[in-house]
Amino acid sequence: MIEVKGINAVSLVVRDVEASLQWYREKLGFEKLFDDAPNSPSVVIGRGGVEVVLRPLENPAEATNVNTKEQACIAILAFEVEPDQLDKVEQVFIEDADIVQLDEHPKYRSRIVEDPDGHAIEFYANVG
Repeated sequence: MIEVKGINAVSLVVRDVEASLQWYREKLGFEKLFDDAPNSPSVVIGRGGVEVVLRPLENPAEATNVNTKEQACIAILAFEVEPDQLDKVEQVFIEDADIVQLDEHPKYRSRIVEDPDGHAIEFYANVG
């Protein structure tokens, strides 16, 4: 067994790295930390020890969204936040008309939005 200390980063495949960087900068305060070159054309973004890799699609014009019910994939990327931050989600993501609210879970409350490429991004706060 390998004892894991944490997650270094999650890599999201995106249509437009600059547009995604702008969205994550505006919504979460993430900044470009470094280019992953020469390993890949990816960009590492983040803030406060949280890192996300934005990897460009080879052919964005032909890209389709993943069907998370029928294809193996990462279905959601969840960020832990303080409870008061959940109340800000509707204001920060005002353009997202279908924010999912989960308040009945016994362990946490959460809100789920989508990034520009349709990745489900969850913000959760522990309760009790």
